[in-house]
Amino acid sequence: MRRFVVIISVLFAIHVSGQEKDSVLDTVQIEEVVSYGHLQKFQSGAKIETISGIGYSQGQDGNLEQLLSRTMPIAFKTDAGGLSTIRIRGTAASHTSVNFGGIDLNSLTLGQSNFNNIPVYLFDKIGVQFGSASSVNGSGSIGGAIYLGLNNNWTDGFKLETRISHGSFGEQLYGTKIFAGNGKFEAVTRAYYYFRKNDFPFLNTTYRDFENDIFEIEDVQRNANIEKYGLLQELNYKFTDNKFFTFNIWLENDWHQVQQNMQTNLNNPDFGEDYQDQHLRIWAGYKNRKNPFKFEVNGGYVIDDAVNNGNTEDTIRTQRVLAEAFIEHDFSTKASYKVGAKAERIFPQVYAYSTSLEKEDRVDFYASYYQQFFRTLSLTVNLRQGFVTDYEVPFTPSLGLNYLALSKESWILRFSGSVARSYRVPTFNDRFWLPGGNPDLAPEKGMNYELGTKWSYCNGDVSGNIKLSGFFLNIEDWILWKNGGAFWYAENVQKVKSQGIEFMTDWQYLLFGLKTLSGLNYSLTSTKRVASLNSTNAIGRQLEYVPLHSGNFFTTSYWKNFDFTINGTYTGEQYTDEEDRNVLDPCFLLNAVLSYQAKLNSSNQLQVSGLVNNLFDVDYQSSWGYAMPGINYRLSVTYKFK
Repeated sequence: MRRFVVIISVLFAIHVSGQEKDSVLDTVQIEEVVSYGHLQKFQSGAKIETISGIGYSQGQDGNLEQLLSRTMPIAFKTDAGGLSTIRIRGTAASHTSVNFGGIDLNSLTLGQSNFNNIPVYLFDKIGVQFGSASSVNGSGSIGGAIYLGLNNNWTDGFKLETRISHGSFGEQLYGTKIFAGNGKFEAVTRAYYYFRKNDFPFLNTTYRDFENDIFEIEDVQRNANIEKYGLLQELNYKFTDNKFFTFNIWLENDWHQVQQNMQTNLNNPDFGEDYQDQHLRIWAGYKNRKNPFKFEVNGGYVIDDAVNNGNTEDTIRTQRVLAEAFIEHDFSTKASYKVGAKAERIFPQVYAYSTSLEKEDRVDFYASYYQQFFRTLSLTVNLRQGFVTDYEVPFTPSLGLNYLALSKESWILRFSGSVARSYRVPTFNDRFWLPGGNPDLAPEKGMNYELGTKWSYCNGDVSGNIKLSGFFLNIEDWILWKNGGAFWYAENVQKVKSQGIEFMTDWQYLLFGLKTLSGLNYSLTSTKRVASLNSTNAIGRQLEYVPLHSGNFFTTSYWKNFDFTINGTYTGEQYTDEEDRNVLDPCFLLNAVLSYQAKLNSSNQLQVSGLVNNLFDVDYQSSWGYAMPGINYRLSVTYKFK
């Protein structure tokens, strides 16, 4: 894809930690994920969460990794801003799909997404599905799925938001959102620019002075700059309340210098590499939601282009053309079904592939059924069969149940459960890279079992939820790249079992007369390699970069136009290799946010926010050997006009 330039015009702006204050009913009711489909209706028993208004507002200046790690019981492997990969329930980064409409953002060559390259600012809400979702999303959703959501506001008039944010180590963010419409036609423009020099100080523990018995030295991170910018344009038209057309185009340019480990940073301070990703993503569709028959017809086009260290001769590019259509029929107030198909044609252009590989076709057929019994029990069944050129794809069914066990005046108790099969087609690199790719690789296959309960309470000034989930996930034919001496090669190597519990709770109450919102998330994830073709001593041991214990909490209190938040994240001990040599210590990071909101008049609003990360200046690592910043700050201002 040709390099594109996104021109971002920013007037004056900010990040506000100040959030929209949720009502008591909002706390108790089940939130629907804002996305391009009704995710929950046909997935009874699935665990789908949305980021609350509080956490989402505080994450507007950052990337998706920063948001999810502070609001959900999810672990990440990350460095200081260049690369971040997700580990939902102990699965690999390629086992979680990231969905924008009907587009999976995961790289077709690498199989994963860099969560540092997904800006929270461009979206209205983020949904997270825990557990297998291949029966709904197709290949890749073994551990879970992320949904990037946009609201259809149907603006009547003109609205503007501008934001500016400055922080430690040269961090800058400039953004703007423009809404214009007449109630039927709506145009929404969202744009941002982000830069960070990333020259933070740290204690380098690779220093060796045996004569003076000194084994650490104060150092500064070098050659780790980050620069990103993007534009997301929406054009929507509403024919009637039930019939509308949406068009979205997302241009994204992500460049960063590859952060060097502490040893290279010390011994070779002038060494640097850079990596650039450029993306064009288009998703459009017509939606008819008039009962009893509803249908959608959607289409998309995607270009993903990567440039390693400025070498434009070694092409790494894929193009995709997508189409999807489905029909949904509510043949009674308690029963409905949905049938559909999705087709995708992929054109890979990678210097290390055979020139005979011109394209690959993928087609999925799916069917869903929803049934409600006795007003307390709902059941869903999902069936999906995919087809890939010259490749066999497994059948992926799922079954889910929701049961309203008890309903009292001030509380309700629900139980849920699901069984789901999942899979992942090996990446293009896994199958076609020369040398080392293997077209005969089996797909990775998963089987997920889940039980959950949710207790919701509402009485006077106190309301909240307590959620507890237990899961078991079995993954077979896990693909790894192995050292073959002359070259590395891909192979179905190991079998992994992941099991655990997840606890989530959120409450709204009065504390010394102040409205207060609090939440706590915890995950116990036991993920073990139970079989491997490799000669390893790590059989039956916790998998690499999967903490057994992890969690986070937050508390926000409101006073007049101010709000103050304390949040913290805990990550337990992590193995980083199969030899038990390099083990990351547990760490706890505490952050604080103070915000002020000023309503200048009926049309103008100003929000100011100050954020301090890593209050205790903890020296920690998320990837072995790579430095992370200590205490740092961010100041933001947002202006809104409507």
